[in-house]
Amino acid sequence: MKSFFSTFYGNEPLLAELGAEILSDRLGHAYILEGPAGTGKHTLALQIAASLACERKGEDGVPLPCLQCPSCRKILSGNSPDVIRIGREDGKATIGVETIREARNFSYMAPNELENKIYIFEDAQTMTPSAQNALLLILEEPPAYLRFFLLTDGSIPLLETIRSRAPTLRLSLLSQPVLQKCLLDAEPEARMLQSQSPQEFRELLVAANGSFGQAKKLLDPKFRQSVMEERKLARTFAELAASRTKANAVISFLNGFGTRRDEVISRLSTMLLCVRDLSLLKQSETAPLCFFDDRESAADLAYRFTAPELMRYTREMTLAMDALYRNANIRLTLTRFAMRTGLLP
Repeated sequence: MKSFFSTFYGNEPLLAELGAEILSDRLGHAYILEGPAGTGKHTLALQIAASLACERKGEDGVPLPCLQCPSCRKILSGNSPDVIRIGREDGKATIGVETIREARNFSYMAPNELENKIYIFEDAQTMTPSAQNALLLILEEPPAYLRFFLLTDGSIPLLETIRSRAPTLRLSLLSQPVLQKCLLDAEPEARMLQSQSPQEFRELLVAANGSFGQAKKLLDPKFRQSVMEERKLARTFAELAASRTKANAVISFLNGFGTRRDEVISRLSTMLLCVRDLSLLKQSETAPLCFFDDRESAADLAYRFTAPELMRYTREMTLAMDALYRNANIRLTLTRFAMRTGLLP
């Protein structure tokens, strides 16, 4: 049986369907690859491109893509002139119409080396309506050699006319057991971390939230340290709230938030995940968790709260984050949050 996309993890039914379509020359000319950050949209687009160009595509017993032939290596290393990435310019929030017009004009030139010319649109949802309409002109009647992959966290911002011409392929997050296997199989740093610090490795798996890309980032000690500090702060909040502790401990806790707006918002967001787990555990001890790695200790902590208390914390965290997004004073916002949640009298 032919093996498809052997180094891509998860989403096996989708991969099998794509591989079969490539082998039978039935792959469409445009697709939307949709999924949360870290699910491998860009990696999959490159592997599809490599599969189309693979010089051993029809050989029995050889995976698709083979990853070894010159065409595969050139595409997967990002060095093929016929695989073109389109995205936002530095400092810009959207992909404008001029970027798409330029790409569209260049697309009518035949491929340099491959049978196909492949365009990968990063953050496709950021295309302006006029840019999408410009792209639509070539999506409707493309030359036979053109392929388009529109990568997006969510396809709703794309025009219906775009979505009708490019089927949506949805990539799912990995389950924790699958993510663990993938990391241990692929990353020596993961095996080392599991051996040296099993607890930190378990927290990494939870913090990655099913994203292989995020899990790989968390293997970087500097990035992991920041995330682990956020998680520690969230657990500290839960313990302080459950114990109805003294004001001086709360003030010390608030001082640990830092002074950067994005940092404070990120830490509140992590706290929100913590409270979300506690709220779900009040309803069911088998609820899926996205913050805690130890279900038993999390359940014990949940029972120290009432459901209305957890609802109040959720509401006040959300209000605090909204206020900070609107440029509210950080210290006043955190103090108000602590008072409204009952941490401070």
